[in-house]
Amino acid sequence: MEPSSDEVKTTCPECGAARVNGLTCWEQLGGILAWEYQDQELADQHFLTVASYNIQHPAQFTGEAIEGLRAAFVEHLDRGTSVRELRRRAAGAYEGHKRVLRAEVERKPEIRRWSITIADVYIPDRPEGAAARVKAWASGIRSEL
Repeated sequence: MEPSSDEVKTTCPECGAARVNGLTCWEQLGGILAWEYQDQELADQHFLTVASYNIQHPAQFTGEAIEGLRAAFVEHLDRGTSVRELRRRAAGAYEGHKRVLRAEVERKPEIRRWSITIADVYIPDRPEGAAARVKAWASGIRSEL
């Protein structure tokens, strides 16, 4: 079933998240990242925040890049592989001129409804508890991959 034109304006065309106070997913991500500067527990979850967002918005990435991110995400959550190790591997795999982003004309967002999205994490004026919400978001994504 195709979303209505009103729904398209108020929800993300890729992850299905609702706008929060008029903010798009990208703008909500910016809000969460800004909170990291004042919340070390949230800053410690930076990988999960960015990976969760990108996994739910794969159209911008090459197939190889998004598959690599999903694999790293799963390995981190399931096996506890450190973010430092994941970054080391990614630096080797994507050094030089290797592209991870698709050209803008090649990006074709396709809606996928997720049980938890960034809109469940970004609660305006409520940065407290955001680290726990990021972990829940990542866990929800992991169960749906």
